[in-house]
Amino acid sequence: MKTSKKNSFVIVLALLMALASCHKDNMTPATNRAAPGSIYVLSSGRLSAYTIDSASGLNVPHYTAGALMNYNFASKKLIADQYSMANGTPISGGTNLYIYGSKIYIISFGAITVVDAKTSKLINQVKINVHNINYPTGLAFYKDNFFLSNADNRITVYDTTTFAVTKTINLGNYQVVGSGLAVANGKLYVADDYFQSSTVLVIDLTTSTLSDSPVTGVLPETTTMTAGGNGNVYALSPFDDDAGNAYGYDGGLSIINSNTNTVSVSQTQGALHNFTLAAQGNFAYFFNSLNQLIAYNSTTHTCAAFVTDGTSFVNPTCIAANPATGEVYAGDAKDKISNGVLYAFDKTGKLEYTLTTGICPAQIVVAN
Repeated sequence: MKTSKKNSFVIVLALLMALASCHKDNMTPATNRAAPGSIYVLSSGRLSAYTIDSASGLNVPHYTAGALMNYNFASKKLIADQYSMANGTPISGGTNLYIYGSKIYIISFGAITVVDAKTSKLINQVKINVHNINYPTGLAFYKDNFFLSNADNRITVYDTTTFAVTKTINLGNYQVVGSGLAVANGKLYVADDYFQSSTVLVIDLTTSTLSDSPVTGVLPETTTMTAGGNGNVYALSPFDDDAGNAYGYDGGLSIINSNTNTVSVSQTQGALHNFTLAAQGNFAYFFNSLNQLIAYNSTTHTCAAFVTDGTSFVNPTCIAANPATGEVYAGDAKDKISNGVLYAFDKTGKLEYTLTTGICPAQIVVAN
């Protein structure tokens, strides 16, 4: 059995965080692509009850008022729940949202819901085995496949057209339930989220084989990963206080060079607020324990609070970056029982506008 301390967040050490080492130099991201068409926000909704799942024996959470919001940049038209409008029923308890090609993938307990990226019309619902509801399910994409981490020691590979399982990749003794996944340079990076592990596994996607040389030296218990510019893979680790005993550690950001499979830098940031992470070019964005949105520049190895106009957050839950405009979006669940807020900042960190989301915004994606 794996032991986790990912729910033991405290803010006791927040004021001791290392922002003193951060700088303001060159913290504005570049823009490099045509403007995308819209933004999607997945809201989990309000937790209403638990029931026992007969297959897994786990307490299954049930949510009300989940939603998939769509905002069109050109027309400035907002559809509060495009999924419900397209399919006649709302999303329940979605936790993660991905866009790949012409499809959107929504992860919830026991299933991946696949919808058309333009209309949100249901295409398929892929049932998945659930190991532990306390861990998010990692998902990553490469060519005609998507990869799922929801079993103790294997990655499940699905076809993006048929949604059938095409293979499983055995990881031996490594524990990867709900681990963060990222694809870079034809390789799949998988966080070994076993207790206190500082290892990220590497899978060659040409041969589907596990490398004998994993990445070592990342911050412990990495939970979220994403790929960025220049072959970087960003790995986010939580803070662990461990009730004051010897296993406590500061959370923060590790940067993996996918050309060499080595950690180029680890930047501790004290107690991180949550696991949300976004990357755009050479920048990575995440929240610290003071609910500050941090921008990390992987070129200069400097960090700073991204927001420059005094906007503050109550319960920040998700981040996305727009590679066309340099904008950064942040979701705030506020009181977690009423509608949340999406904040849109320009590339200098100034607030441009806000949008009302559903209850508990969980993830944001930008769509062409």
